[in-house]
Amino acid sequence: MRKTLLLLSGLLIGIIFIFFGVLPGPKKPPTNEDVVVIINDHPIYQSDWDLALEALMMNKRNQITEEEKIIVLERLIDEQLLLQRGLELDLPQTEGMVRKTIVSEMLDKIMAEGMVSKVNDEKLVDFYSKNIEFFSKPSEVHIKRLFIEYGTEEEEEQRLDEVRGLLIAGEEFDVVNEKLGDPIIPVIPNVLLPIKKLKDYLEPALVEIIETLQPGQITTEIESTTGYSFIYMLGSIAGEEIPFDDVKEQVKIEYLRRNDEESVDQYMEWLKKRAKIKYFE
Repeated sequence: MRKTLLLLSGLLIGIIFIFFGVLPGPKKPPTNEDVVVIINDHPIYQSDWDLALEALMMNKRNQITEEEKIIVLERLIDEQLLLQRGLELDLPQTEGMVRKTIVSEMLDKIMAEGMVSKVNDEKLVDFYSKNIEFFSKPSEVHIKRLFIEYGTEEEEEQRLDEVRGLLIAGEEFDVVNEKLGDPIIPVIPNVLLPIKKLKDYLEPALVEIIETLQPGQITTEIESTTGYSFIYMLGSIAGEEIPFDDVKEQVKIEYLRRNDEESVDQYMEWLKKRAKIKYFE
């Protein structure tokens, strides 16, 4: 039952974003001849109906009947009415989850449009050479740890959500740790430590993750044998250089990540130029 509800929810969100224009529609722009029904001056096109029918067919063994086709069309009408009412109530501005979903879909769309399909080794080697310190293992690190011990599933999710929310909102790591963190022994000294020494305080899997972090980065929760850890990298001293071939996949991932960031930055700059923004003291 839960899977069915999730599927229906996913279909609903997908259809809603088709109306918003966030998901790609048909390659050719629809014409008036493609209109199936009009609801309050907003048309539903044959392509919208076909897309919904295709989604239904994925979960059916038999052919779709004419009656089912009509039911799907009625659901599209229902969704359009709900969508229009939601916009009328200004839900994208007043409801956090609606706003976050739209923003998330827009970011996905921006990054997809700016995606680099292929990256040759020459570009990756050049990127690696210009960012050699980024791909070098640190010899010493200065970290802080926020620890959440295991509890019931409900308790864990509630606390982890609260920690994530505060950190994303920019709250100081120490403040969040004091408010929500659990004590754990041994306590990591608040100084630069050699990587080898860090292994006296943390599990090997955590140390491996720390070796990939850059100063200023905070991880999401990392599950270990005793609970969940959020790691904050305050600073590091670069150590040995790692040959390109040994970190080629990591170089490619970072190259694509920065390309995504650049795509979003450029898009936001364009949006701000076309917007009227007024600041108030």
